[in-house]
Amino acid sequence: MDRKLSAILAADVVGYSALMERDEAGTFERLRAGRKELFEPEISRHHGHIFKLMGDGMLAEFASVVDAVECAVSLQRGLSERNASLPTAEQILVRIGINLGEVIVDGDDRYGDGVNIAARLQQLAEPGGICVSGKVAKEVERKLTFAFEPMGEQRVKNIAEPVQAYRVLLDPAAAGRTLHARRQLHAWRFPVAAGVLVLALGLAAAWWRPWERPAQLAAPAASEAADTRPSLVVLPFDNLSDDKEQEYLANGFTEDLTTELARVPGLFVVSRNAAFVYKNKDPKPEEVTAALGVRYLLEGSIRRVGDDMRINAQLIDSSTSGHLWAERFDGRWAEVFALQDKVVSSIAGALQLRLMSGAQADRAGGTTNPAAYEAYLKGMDIYNRVNTPEEFAQAVKHFQQAVQLDPDFGAAYAQLAWAYWNADITRAVVMGLSWDEAYGKIHETLKAAARHPSPGYYQLVAELMVREHNSDEAVTVLLKSVALDPSDTWNYLSLANALNFNGRPKEALSYLEAAARVDPISRMDYRHYQAGLAEFGQGKFEDAVRSIEKMDLDSPDPQAKFYALQVVVSAYGHLGRTDQAAAALETFRKVVARRMEYEPSQLLTQDYMVFKNTADIDRLLAGLTKAGVPDLPALARVGMNPKDRLTGGEIRSLMFGHEARGKLALHKFLPMQRATSADGTLSETVGQRTRTGASWVQGNFLCDAFPGELTSCGAIYRNVFRTPGRDDEYKAVYRWNQFEFSVVK
Repeated sequence: MDRKLSAILAADVVGYSALMERDEAGTFERLRAGRKELFEPEISRHHGHIFKLMGDGMLAEFASVVDAVECAVSLQRGLSERNASLPTAEQILVRIGINLGEVIVDGDDRYGDGVNIAARLQQLAEPGGICVSGKVAKEVERKLTFAFEPMGEQRVKNIAEPVQAYRVLLDPAAAGRTLHARRQLHAWRFPVAAGVLVLALGLAAAWWRPWERPAQLAAPAASEAADTRPSLVVLPFDNLSDDKEQEYLANGFTEDLTTELARVPGLFVVSRNAAFVYKNKDPKPEEVTAALGVRYLLEGSIRRVGDDMRINAQLIDSSTSGHLWAERFDGRWAEVFALQDKVVSSIAGALQLRLMSGAQADRAGGTTNPAAYEAYLKGMDIYNRVNTPEEFAQAVKHFQQAVQLDPDFGAAYAQLAWAYWNADITRAVVMGLSWDEAYGKIHETLKAAARHPSPGYYQLVAELMVREHNSDEAVTVLLKSVALDPSDTWNYLSLANALNFNGRPKEALSYLEAAARVDPISRMDYRHYQAGLAEFGQGKFEDAVRSIEKMDLDSPDPQAKFYALQVVVSAYGHLGRTDQAAAALETFRKVVARRMEYEPSQLLTQDYMVFKNTADIDRLLAGLTKAGVPDLPALARVGMNPKDRLTGGEIRSLMFGHEARGKLALHKFLPMQRATSADGTLSETVGQRTRTGASWVQGNFLCDAFPGELTSCGAIYRNVFRTPGRDDEYKAVYRWNQFEFSVVK
């Protein structure tokens, strides 16, 4: 691994999404001209080169720190001259950060704290300004005519030690002044991940790649300072109806307002989950804004008497504790959607924002049927607090009623699909179904939800795609979900999950930061697991352990623990921490037992930890081996001799490009026929059921993926107990079954 000392310049456009929203075509042309006529020539003239283009930002490397600072000043002065002839709304402002430090050289790319600190300093710079590290200021202070104003030590994200920061004063008259550090007012600014500027839709910015037309941003860019765009939380509306059971109306109205406001260009809205922490509480505005990192609070009430409705809402500016806007809306229940639109439009007007055309008309899989909407809200109210199988079944009935009233109600179909997905055996029985019947309804219901997609639809489709070893498409699907609801934490957490299994852990960490921005309060265990998985994916085993150890691994919730414990056991194995590995493995055994699995094994891990790249699963399995996790469960090893097991190469030669015939070996004894092409395309018939999917070799295992099913992997043995004349030369051992077969073609 090569390292060298470099000066790194990080730059990003201020308020990019707002500029594009106001004047997409004009902004596009100005950004393209700025890149071609100013940035590329100046960086080249100062002997630097751009090594990374990310969204609306860039990173450049210089051999000389003097060249880097002179280039930054030239860029800012050049931009100032270009802006002088433009109206304020059309001016392009950039923040620049510069650091001097050691970087890791990886081809044309650069990594390490030398790069990360430059990105952090860029965030501290003012629009049109330059912020440099203490190392830079010390190196050039006697070589350049620019003055440096100390900003004091700054604690920045993911950097252990405080960074001494200086503001570059572009006015030569300021040289030699004795200046004092000024307190940073916006310490809660959304941070950049290491060297990555996150755009929620993964867009390529027009400035750096002008031949690609940018789409509308769906969520705040990580690089965009929070004070450049209004930020808002919709606190839970109060139910003032005499019927206290109509609490579902207030809750549903709050959630839908959150979603619709989050789609207003130029407005950042935190998630419903973060806001509902304050339900039935009376917090001070400054307490809420400090916890959630927002400036404005929307609060209100809803009252319904028969078909008459009254909505009261007020917008509070926490910086002054004053009411920026307050209004009352009266109407009929049949007009509920128009009333929602009025509230959204009024708030946008109060914040001087322009609504996106059609944003309120297209409710992301919603309905225009008030009765269907009410049934859906009743179902969601029960579903969000469900704790008994009977309540679960009651919520499902409301969703079923909603889609009966409006067969085009995509969001209700999606929620119904989620209910079938979350239906365990007991819940299924209470619904009058077997577990297999409930599972079978998932794809049937998703097919109906696909006609009018909602975030819930995209999230479940992506969940299934990841399980099916198709994380590429899962990422694409989830980016669509972000566009529909930028305030939904699960969009970002699901993206982190898909990216981790897709072999892109650095991007996963970026979306975890986005999740923390829209909801800094809830789902912490799942975030810690995803962070640990991302760090493990980069070979940072110590960091992975620290992240996962923040979880409550003794809590009764088994879901996040089931995955996280496999990662931490492997990390302990890699680190040689035998005692800790054994303790974590014992905890994992209990979790596995509660899931009615056999026991921890690498076969189990491969079925659930569905990495796209072989190197990622190999890393996980290698640590599990060191921690003492067997490759197969004990039951699967009965009667099997390790010397009869096929290697990965032998499996490939045996199965790919050939057909096999045999039967299930443990129960039902159904006939099986299987054809695998050379490229892994698989057709398999078991009994009367035929499936097509994909097959590949993973280590010394054969793995299969079929649409709608969990990926499964198995070991293959030569069958020393075969019966002559039968198709049983080999035995394939999976978690739940075994196949005896022979290659027949």
